[in-house]
Amino acid sequence: MDLIEATSKQGVREVLRAASERGKRVSIVGGRTHLDKGNPSDVDIELATGRLDRVIAYDPAEMLAVVEAGMRIGDLRRILAEGGQEWPADAADNATVGGTIATAPSSPRRLRMGPLRDSVVEMELVTGDGRLVRSGARTVKSVAGYDVHRLATGSLGTLGAIVQVAVKVRPLPKARRVVRTSAGGLLAGRRILDAVALPSAVVATPERVEVALEGWPAEIEEQTESVGRVAGDVKIIEDEDVEGSEAIAGPIMVEAAVPPSKLPAVLDEESEWRALMGVGIAWVGLGETGERLAALRGRVAEAGGIAPVIRGPGGLGDAPVPALEVHRRLKAAFDPAGILAPGRFWGGL
Repeated sequence: MDLIEATSKQGVREVLRAASERGKRVSIVGGRTHLDKGNPSDVDIELATGRLDRVIAYDPAEMLAVVEAGMRIGDLRRILAEGGQEWPADAADNATVGGTIATAPSSPRRLRMGPLRDSVVEMELVTGDGRLVRSGARTVKSVAGYDVHRLATGSLGTLGAIVQVAVKVRPLPKARRVVRTSAGGLLAGRRILDAVALPSAVVATPERVEVALEGWPAEIEEQTESVGRVAGDVKIIEDEDVEGSEAIAGPIMVEAAVPPSKLPAVLDEESEWRALMGVGIAWVGLGETGERLAALRGRVAEAGGIAPVIRGPGGLGDAPVPALEVHRRLKAAFDPAGILAPGRFWGGL
């Protein structure tokens, strides 16, 4: 396999155009923090975007940051913090902005912040055949009228190489804390979710419930009191964020996504999990990918959800793909030669 490090948007275009013409299969890589997400894909070339790392524009008054896709999340955090702001994407410091958008990892703070795609307002993307496509708030729709910046979010690099994005940022909270209860379970998590006004996250585990609070000091004091009234004894940790999927220690981790009311049926037979209350996402740790993974995916399917493996082998599974024919048409429009991470996406696309 060849590794090519792109140093410019034009360089990305040239590599993908040549690969498309020659039928060479390509994987787009950033910080290599989410390579397990998606089905295995056999490729000829890895195209690395980590050297596309410039800040194109950032004005705190506009609450918008325009950066190249190879910028590291840690670097973006430091730049935004100087302006008293943040991009609420909970990813590792060494992850890239483009890779984070392409894989769209779930954040514990999704309860309050919404999905990652809602923060992506503009994008430049190079299609599989080397076209540079622009999409977003200040551009017209392109590629047969598609909103490229929304389609490419979570596409696992199968529609194109993200080279530049504009993301909405928000003020850093005046205070933040995590409140941990001494008892866990989904029922305890549900009671806290119902009792606390606007928590950033309520994460239930078998052993405890962790509540992320952000805002003005007086606001989080009131929220903390609400947690205590429901849960009794609590532990307060100042200036911390609640842990996400990284707290699952097993070699195999599944991200189950179902309607929130279906979480009990999905998790009843599991011992290691972290559930995002009010969201319907749970990270489940497994020791192997055989019968236990199959059983978990069976329960998730009955609940009308999906259960991709996001750490270790196992891929996306064989759950039915809604509107599969639409996905095929999108793949054909963005990647006519089918060279971009073939088979990595749902439905073998």
